[in-house]
Amino acid sequence: MNTQPAQNRNRFGLFTAAIVGLLAYSAAMAAELSTWPPPGVSYFGRTIAPNITGLWIGTLTGVPGVPFAPNRGSADGRPATFWAPWPPPYKPAFQKIYEDRIAAAKAGRALGDYSAKCVPFGLPLMLTTKVYPDEVVQTPGQVTIFVNNTLPIMIWTDGRPHPKDLQPSFNGHSIGYWVGNTLFVDTVGLNGLSALNSARNPVGPHPHLKWTIQPVAKDTLHVYITLYDDDAFTEPMVTTNIWKRVTDPNWQVLDDASCFENNRNEIDESGAVGFKKY
Repeated sequence: MNTQPAQNRNRFGLFTAAIVGLLAYSAAMAAELSTWPPPGVSYFGRTIAPNITGLWIGTLTGVPGVPFAPNRGSADGRPATFWAPWPPPYKPAFQKIYEDRIAAAKAGRALGDYSAKCVPFGLPLMLTTKVYPDEVVQTPGQVTIFVNNTLPIMIWTDGRPHPKDLQPSFNGHSIGYWVGNTLFVDTVGLNGLSALNSARNPVGPHPHLKWTIQPVAKDTLHVYITLYDDDAFTEPMVTTNIWKRVTDPNWQVLDDASCFENNRNEIDESGAVGFKKY
């Protein structure tokens, strides 16, 4: 008895069912993406959400039209973290703050160096000046970036909105959602005490960050940041930081450190308050 036609019909039926199921899944995903992000959804473990858990260090920074360079300074005098446009398009009041800090630095005083006061580094600085590795931990409804020597950045991906009664803080409040392999993050509620970079370029009292984390190759993330700050700048500022995965076990346990070690609030010869670095 020839059973081949029946077997072929069964295979065709299974194939058809698989195609119908795939089309139904695609339609459901398209409907879901049209109202993205849906409330109360955890994005961990979804095929559209890659797992970025791991230890990462910033290696290169860059801006549109300029080659990437190490994020620890450049030969043309730009600071360790590159932002565009450069010089920053400051409004007059913040241009004055910037110039005062530059003059103080030449005189040996670090005005605006809030980290020397042993307060958190804050955003956007701690996203861009990444001298040591930071650990990204991805859990249901949340992506947390544990930053060396300061407070972690918590990105809520469970569909919650920003709180209406949010009090300003160094890290603000971050919510995010995945589109494909890219995590889109919105950060509000920052207190403005952070800086653009290690040169202590000031930001306004109400900065707003929109940024993405995107895997672009094996063990490589691109972090794109746009800073909206109508108080300090005449236009948004942008930068890109390239993070590389760290696998050396020596980096997994960093030496403990405290900002209070060997740090003093000193008054220089002119009587102005500053913070000397040791």
